[in-house]
Amino acid sequence: MVLATVATDLQQLGNALAADIIGWGAAVLGVALAAMAVIWVLRLVRSS
Repeated sequence: MVLATVATDLQQLGNALAADIIGWGAAVLGVALAAMAVIWVLRLVRSS
């Protein structure tokens, strides 16, 4: 019975970490896209 509880806890922890990693990944992608957009706009402003 204890092993089943540990397995359930590990599965819940794994699901929480997976969601956290997905969230951090989305945040990093968002910041990278925003930085690329700023660089692109700065290049447009400088070239004109």
